[in-house]
Amino acid sequence: MSPRIGAVTTILAAALPLAGCGGDDEPAGGPDSGPPTSTTATATATATSAPWQPLAGALGRCGPQPPDVADAGFVPTVLKDPEVGRISAATAGTGPTVAVLLHQTDGNGLCGWLPYAADLVAEPGVQVLAVDLCRYGESECRGDRSGPRQVDAVGVAVREARSQLGATRVVVVGASMGGSVALMTAASVPGVDAAVDLSGPVDWDGLAEVVDGGRALRVPVLVAMADAEGVEKVDGSRAIVENAPQGSRFEPAESGHGYDLLLDEDAGPLPLAASVAAWIRG
Repeated sequence: MSPRIGAVTTILAAALPLAGCGGDDEPAGGPDSGPPTSTTATATATATSAPWQPLAGALGRCGPQPPDVADAGFVPTVLKDPEVGRISAATAGTGPTVAVLLHQTDGNGLCGWLPYAADLVAEPGVQVLAVDLCRYGESECRGDRSGPRQVDAVGVAVREARSQLGATRVVVVGASMGGSVALMTAASVPGVDAAVDLSGPVDWDGLAEVVDGGRALRVPVLVAMADAEGVEKVDGSRAIVENAPQGSRFEPAESGHGYDLLLDEDAGPLPLAASVAAWIRG
């Protein structure tokens, strides 16, 4: 197990489940936190034992990353669908479970997932398929793929996981906007076994109609929302879980949003990191 995720496993074994969060769909460059910019990464590097470095090749667009991200062996790829378009993505890891990772609205697309994804694939059993949703990163989608239509791109990724990556279990994991899309995917896309929503805003475009307060969900979901998001968002997230299929769970946290519920500013694991990893592995 990854040292960063494994460091909190003992705590989780003796404690109640933790976690929580919310955010809005905004154009690229919105307020959601993502991978550090070159400035913040340089500052972070001075506080860690090894400097953060950009990845080689196409993923160099993601900027400086923690040392273990390069060791994870991410491979950039493009998923093609005649109706949806070209979905840029990155894969890593080995195993029968595939985690399809959906990003926040930080403008960097899938890049924000790389530090946690590196932890997740540090031991065999899980592959990750991180994608750029339509209008983000390097994806080139056809027509209007905003709001609920983002699910079309995720459907392409789920099919890729089953047909090309050999997945026997597919878990869709989203942060902020991606969390809302993950829930909509869990309500409408075949081939999904479970979903994780980290801070997905309950009022995000089209969510209410597609998810129907959790009643339309087809698979168990893990929903995390921090108290700092406000009572209305927390109550809304709890209500979705209460109406979701058996086995669904709500994870509270005091603060944090999206990726920040999993890793701290130095990319070290927070308690929820191991809980989400265990949920993905089933």
